[in-house]
Amino acid sequence: MIDLTEKMLHVKQIPVGAMLPAPVLRVIAAHLQERTFAKGALLMRRGEPIDGLHMLTDGSVALTREGTSLGDLDAPQTLGFLGILARADGPYDATAKNEVTALELETDTLLELLEDHFELLAATLRYLAERLYFDMQDLPKEALGIPPTDVGPVPDRPLDLVEKVMFLRTTTGLTQASVNALAVLARQMEEVRVSPGTRFWNVGESSERVLFMVKGTVHCTTADGRDFRYGAGTGVGGVEALADRPRWYGVTAETDVVGLLGDTDQLMDIFETQFRMAMDFIGMLARAEIGMLARRAALGQKPLTAVRDLTKLTGVRVGA
Repeated sequence: MIDLTEKMLHVKQIPVGAMLPAPVLRVIAAHLQERTFAKGALLMRRGEPIDGLHMLTDGSVALTREGTSLGDLDAPQTLGFLGILARADGPYDATAKNEVTALELETDTLLELLEDHFELLAATLRYLAERLYFDMQDLPKEALGIPPTDVGPVPDRPLDLVEKVMFLRTTTGLTQASVNALAVLARQMEEVRVSPGTRFWNVGESSERVLFMVKGTVHCTTADGRDFRYGAGTGVGGVEALADRPRWYGVTAETDVVGLLGDTDQLMDIFETQFRMAMDFIGMLARAEIGMLARRAALGQKPLTAVRDLTKLTGVRVGA
């Protein structure tokens, strides 16, 4: 039997746990149940509901999706976190390569803890943003950028509050947010209208703000020369801003651009009182990361096998 202190130490080894204060770690640890899986057992089956998050304490798990290997998970990595946050069925098969022991946190309990402890929700947001931040940088230029969406006509005058709210509801991750929450967010945003060639930011600069694209296209360039584009309906620079990481690509207006500049601190303040909105946003990030894993696997990479630079994700290995 593992006592409460040992469970807390296990939680502290995973990226989200490394960001949490001791009282929250204790609450999570109190809900963990010890589980053992024989070699060959399926801990997760693609397309079936995910019963809970598994924090591996010993052993190794192989992940496959449609016959393609995504790599292996080894203790102290986690299994099931992304799928639960995405509110999706299992995104891949997870098979025990040997006898596996794990600490299990049931799905419903995890969701309740996220609602009850904002520190856990905030740490989860940053963790997902950090994963996307580093994974995106490993993609070829062809896999970067997002096509524009139709947000409707944009007037030649400054947008009023209702127009800003209606636009924000077309933005990925905010489509289910309440009108009142979006109105609070919209009031704090700065509207910008710039001509082609205007520089928004350079590689390496700090990233406190997000550019929500209302109209036009921006051209993005990385330090190694990859280039891609973002258009209307996209929150440009949001991943690095939420992760509190430097800009990894520069952004220049390619056409006339209308946008809304938002501060991530303001967004987090709203998330603290708007749990559903926060979980919709988390779900969007989790689905993006699951898609990123599949995309990297299709490129011949094994994104879950390599140990990352210890300075990247709070000094520990990522999970799935």
